[in-house]
Amino acid sequence: MQKEHGQVTGIIWRGPDDLALYQLVKQYAEKQSLTVSAAVKELVKIGLKEAMRK
Repeated sequence: MQKEHGQVTGIIWRGPDDLALYQLVKQYAEKQSLTVSAAVKELVKIGLKEAMRK
């Protein structure tokens, strides 16, 4: 499998909005002592759990 430029665990980060979001994820990852990939996975789990409760 070949990754596209800017791809992190299946997510493609393009443009200024995506870059800003990536920076927030990176900050979250650093605070939690996680890799960006692990942080994205954790945030998706949290978001899905919250979405399913609605």
